[in-house]
Amino acid sequence: MNLVDVLLRRFEDEQARIAREALQQPQNPIEFGYGRAVGMYAGLEHAKNILLELIDEKNKRDFLL
Repeated sequence: MNLVDVLLRRFEDEQARIAREALQQPQNPIEFGYGRAVGMYAGLEHAKNILLELIDEKNKRDFLL
């Protein structure tokens, strides 16, 4: 397993944990806790997408050389 796979797996595990906690333990006020969880989930999704784009760009550059 390479570093990218480890990072992607960790991001996905963290997303699952955040979603599970948001459903199991609503925060007070509920809207704030939900918004925080949604923002963190979206941030991890964004980080995953950036990582995948970087890998894709590198592979395209290596192919063209």
